Amino acid sequence: MAGYILRSGDAGSPDLSAARRYYELGAARGHPDALVALGEMGLAGEAGLTDRDAYAYLTRASDAGRTDATRALAEMARTGRGTNASVQTQRDMLQRASDSFDTDATKTLADTYFETDPQKALQLYEDAAQAGHVEAAYIAGVMYAENLSIRPDEERSAYWLGRAAQAGHAAAQADYGLLVYQGAGVPRDEAGAADLFRRSAEGGDSEGMFLYAFTLAKGEGLDQDFGEAYYWLLKAGESGVDSYQSDRDVLRQRLEDNVDPAILAEARARL
Repeated sequence: MAGYILRSGDAGSPDLSAARRYYELGAARGHPDALVALGEMGLAGEAGLTDRDAYAYLTRASDAGRTDATRALAEMARTGRGTNASVQTQRDMLQRASDSFDTDATKTLADTYFETDPQKALQLYEDAAQAGHVEAAYIAGVMYAENLSIRPDEERSAYWLGRAAQAGHAAAQADYGLLVYQGAGVPRDEAGAADLFRRSAEGGDSEGMFLYAFTLAKGEGLDQDFGEAYYWLLKAGESGVDSYQSDRDVLRQRLEDNVDPAILAEARARL
């Protein structure tokens, strides 16, 4: 704790050299927090510590059961910091942390297989998702939907996207809302889809903003509101996908051609 206070400057100006001395006292007694902190300082090049120092301290922390240290070692193996770059060592470290129920490690291990072995990656994503990892659930849902070397499965896609959406993942709320709107893998429900689009939009997802604007303009599943639709359409901005941008352009043109300019001006002012 003394090392933390000195490093952060909570009691005055930071003193990294003194922080290192106190952390080293803790590390000499095998304290995992001190070992991790010295590893962090080494990676940051603080108080004369180096990447190799970081690797040594994080190895000790990992051996003491700190899975965050094991994940950090995996990242060092990926980039070659403080050790030789090795995908296999990275995977071995991630597997070790995953075996200790670290869902972040399981998800990251899946990432390493995404390009080379999608089936294995999907299994790992599903393992992490089953243990509560929201991003892994989202990726699994997308993989089942997008035919990323995986046989498309609407029900499995809806299941995982629904899990991620329920956990508050804004992009998943947009994607799952679209499945609900279409009745793909789940019962069709316009009101439920509109609510998911709203939550996604309010959560900051660009595609969710557009889909919410679309439902507001059509009045599907909620009251029609052209001013609100125009506001969310403008807020969504441009898409990097040509087909998505075309949909945005069409909706914007229709609103600007058919809605009272005063209503549109108010939406612009809100933005």
